[in-house]
Amino acid sequence: MITFIIVSISVLLLLGMPVAFAIGLGSAGAIIFFTKTPLLVVIQKMFAQLDSFPLLAVPFFILAGTLMDRGGISRKLIDFAMTLIGHIRGGLPMVSTLAGMFCASISGSAQASTAAIGSVLIPSMKEKGYHGGFCAAVMATSGSIGVIIPPSIPMVIFALTANVSIGRMFFGGYIPGLLIGLSLIGLSYLFALSHNYPTECKATNTERLRAFRESFWAFGMAVIIMGGILFGVFTATEASVVAVVYAVIVGMFIYKNLRIVDIPEALIQSGIITGICMFCVATTAILGWLITREQLPAKVAAAMLEITANPAYILLMINVIYLFAGTILDTTPAILLLVPIFLPLVTSLGVDPTLFGVMTVINLAIGMCTPPVGVTLFVACSLANEPISKVIKTLTPYIAVMVAVLMLITYVPDIVLWIPDRLMPE
Repeated sequence: MITFIIVSISVLLLLGMPVAFAIGLGSAGAIIFFTKTPLLVVIQKMFAQLDSFPLLAVPFFILAGTLMDRGGISRKLIDFAMTLIGHIRGGLPMVSTLAGMFCASISGSAQASTAAIGSVLIPSMKEKGYHGGFCAAVMATSGSIGVIIPPSIPMVIFALTANVSIGRMFFGGYIPGLLIGLSLIGLSYLFALSHNYPTECKATNTERLRAFRESFWAFGMAVIIMGGILFGVFTATEASVVAVVYAVIVGMFIYKNLRIVDIPEALIQSGIITGICMFCVATTAILGWLITREQLPAKVAAAMLEITANPAYILLMINVIYLFAGTILDTTPAILLLVPIFLPLVTSLGVDPTLFGVMTVINLAIGMCTPPVGVTLFVACSLANEPISKVIKTLTPYIAVMVAVLMLITYVPDIVLWIPDRLMPE
């Protein structure tokens, strides 16, 4: 049965069918040909998967990010980042990464961060003489940080799939996200030195203070979300609703860039993104049920343990599988498909589920900026008007830096667990 599912889904994907439909049809075909179970179970499993209160966090975080972007937040975050490091040689690409880190703390979406920051900074970089392929590589990797620094939609999906605390996942993402961001900034600086890229005018302390005041309310969302979760004021799901209300108030009454006529369009845009995500969640539930029915997690664990019982090697093998899967699958189906298979194995080896969750998200974030189907890479290449073939050479060292940080957090767990163990001990 499993072979049939893998082959049928692969063929459907090669024919150009969307991932969610391919998974659903492949799973339904397996039920028809290999079981006597009525097809009614397909609807039951899809409904049961979506009938979850914590899952409401996904559409509300998506909506909050959309509203904040339409409220002019991205531009203010870029301006603040520019006052901090714009004057350093190669300042614009470093600002791209720093602004991407700032945007990550309010959007939770890599695509949104890439589009919001890239639409402003990629044209500016090209005007200053930066090569288009370099601009796209910087922006694609910077945007992928959007799913590592909380609030992160893939972290919510992982937490619900693995039955772990969303709050611990969120707090576990801060240090890895910071390390990846600083590593990318350092690499951009080295590129700037070797290519003699230009600098920008140095901001005065007064300009920095003004930029911080103007962006203060944007950072307030992250403080409210994480502070509320930490002190038990609200759950992560309730925090997503608070984020939407906060985004409306800040956008309409403080920054005054969000108009009432913008809200319906924001709702439609968020609804489309949510619909795609939720349909993936629903159809993957059928496949998850079949995987469990066929005891695939136990079989995979046994096969890997036959190769080696060393946790370090097993984590390395899982990382390699994740990195490959991230290049061909979107984050939601990848999490829903792979986590139920590998989670029982890693927990049996004593790996903390929060560490495994952050490791999973970072792997898939790297996949977002890697061909052939990297979503942030496509967005960045579109904004830079460059083919992927001209971006690969520059992109490779950026990917290598992200993989290096991934290996570091895999084998030094305290990088991930230091904050959640102190603020939200299990």
